[in-house]
Amino acid sequence: MKRVILGTAGHIDHGKTELVKALSGIDTDRLKEEKQRGISIELGFAYLDLGDAIRMGIVDVPGHEKFVRQMVAGSGGIDIAALVIALDEGVMPQTVEHLDILSLLGIPLGVVVLTKLDLVDQEFALLAEEDAKDLIKGTFLEGAPLVKVSSRTGEGIDELKEVLTNLAARVAVRPVHGLLRLPVDRVFTLKGYGTVLAGTLISGTLSVGDDIEILPRGLKTSVRSLESHNQFEQQAFPGERVAVNLRGIEPSQVRRGDVITHPGEFKPSYIVDVKLSAISRPGGAFKNRKKVKLHHFTSEVEAIVVLPNMDSLEPGQQTLAQIRTASEIVPSSGDRFVIRALSPSLTVGGGVITNPRGTKLKSRTLSSFMESETEDEQSIVSSLVRSSGPAGTTRNELIGLSGLSGKRLDAVVDALKNARRIVRMDASENRLVHIDFVELVRERVLSRLAKFHADNPLKQGISKQELRSVSFGSEKLFKAVLDKLVQGSAIVAEGDLVRASSHQVTLGQAEKDITDRLTTIIVEGRNAPPTVKEILAMTGWEIRQVRSLLKVLEATSEIVRVSEDMYFSKEYVEGIKKDLLRYFEQEKSLTPSKFSEITGSSRKYNIPLLEYLDRERFTIRVGDQRVLRGSGNSGAGGRLA
Repeated sequence: MKRVILGTAGHIDHGKTELVKALSGIDTDRLKEEKQRGISIELGFAYLDLGDAIRMGIVDVPGHEKFVRQMVAGSGGIDIAALVIALDEGVMPQTVEHLDILSLLGIPLGVVVLTKLDLVDQEFALLAEEDAKDLIKGTFLEGAPLVKVSSRTGEGIDELKEVLTNLAARVAVRPVHGLLRLPVDRVFTLKGYGTVLAGTLISGTLSVGDDIEILPRGLKTSVRSLESHNQFEQQAFPGERVAVNLRGIEPSQVRRGDVITHPGEFKPSYIVDVKLSAISRPGGAFKNRKKVKLHHFTSEVEAIVVLPNMDSLEPGQQTLAQIRTASEIVPSSGDRFVIRALSPSLTVGGGVITNPRGTKLKSRTLSSFMESETEDEQSIVSSLVRSSGPAGTTRNELIGLSGLSGKRLDAVVDALKNARRIVRMDASENRLVHIDFVELVRERVLSRLAKFHADNPLKQGISKQELRSVSFGSEKLFKAVLDKLVQGSAIVAEGDLVRASSHQVTLGQAEKDITDRLTTIIVEGRNAPPTVKEILAMTGWEIRQVRSLLKVLEATSEIVRVSEDMYFSKEYVEGIKKDLLRYFEQEKSLTPSKFSEITGSSRKYNIPLLEYLDRERFTIRVGDQRVLRGSGNSGAGGRLA
């Protein structure tokens, strides 16, 4: 069954509640005060089955100017608007404001219902009809059906039902695979059940037993039962009016404006970037940084509108802007909103959210903000990824922020990746980061490398830890950038050291002379080379210079460092490995004394050399003896370099 929502709108006492009763048989005035005063104060709800294929939920809104906030709360998520105008009074102030609100909310379809036909003659009815046609010129209702009815006699009701059936057939079916979002417009208790939250389900599905989160409060609970249109259901679908009975939640903990979601699918926000429109009527203007009321679905919060390139927005104008709220809302890209002035309390504008997780504008970000005309899906997603900063955002977070289905989002993300506008930096978590941050980290890494090589021409490279200190963002972003640079052959990573691919250690004549002498000393030392301290004592060289040049020789594989203070020639170490391989062909294990026989050297040199062979996974220590790695005891086997 197709589910659609019809919302009424119009001036007080123009017969909205009577019309709903004539259509559905349900009296939506449920409060005692509403009965006594004969006016709607709160939102009312009914439903109407249009044949077997369509179930229409009806939201009946108050018409009094004091209750416009209730009207706006009930208008979010409706598919079809019914602008109600009484034939005996014609267009009135709240008729105009309600039409402005419906237009700002982007409602695509509607009907103009001219009520109280039984109270006027034909000539008066024609005058009122012309008045209504003049009102709707240039609005989404221009060209919409106009139906004259009498809720008392029933005249025109069948014709209206036929019009509603035709309009409902044109409503796009809401996707059931979206993320759950149910803005709460009513909180009450039922004896034997406890706390019940009601609202219009605008996306996703909700089932009995589901774990849910109530935002922005962060309350977590589960669904005890569901009711839709006076029937208990196991599952609720987009476009339905739903009452949700919750476990363990007190009525005082929740209120209108809260949003029911599945845990972790949405995040509240204080700052949203928007495309803002001022209504074209007198009064439809507001100044930069003026305090206003923001109406977003069922939430109503104080906010400041920041107009980045103008002092005020004049009637009929449109601009990109930023809204900063006094308390959190639960937004998604594409959401509609309405702005009302604090005093006098009038609707002045509204628009659509382009980025639900904005960051405060600064002079250096203003130009890029004003260029972010986020009409298309790729621009929206790219903007959302950028606003998530260097930490990036996940696919699931993007679904909630963008309002796109998972399948559609994946297609957009693939297109952005192919265009090099975003980068996936963690496949397991599906975390995405904007290319701007990747390039910033890349520039910092390469700049630091260039400076390091210039300052340290004798060093092979910089440690990853030191390089990380000049970066920003997460470790994952840093690693992803390094991996890309290695893949692109811009840098070389060798163990913990990183160097530019173009970097080569260049020695002056003095350094060459010292390295030649160092090589000779170590090679001639064979099985008993002098330690670093002994080399310094015999040459008088400066220790920092010697250690730097030893690292150069080690990097060129001419010598091998076996301990902090001891180096052997590469040729000697490889010869010892060959001798050991021949030894292990005959013997299973090696004692320190046997090793001394092979090297012909003393414990001073043999112990560091044995420990080096262990570290290199050539041998492994078992008790006070060594065995060859891979000889049936452990490891992958000794091998020659």
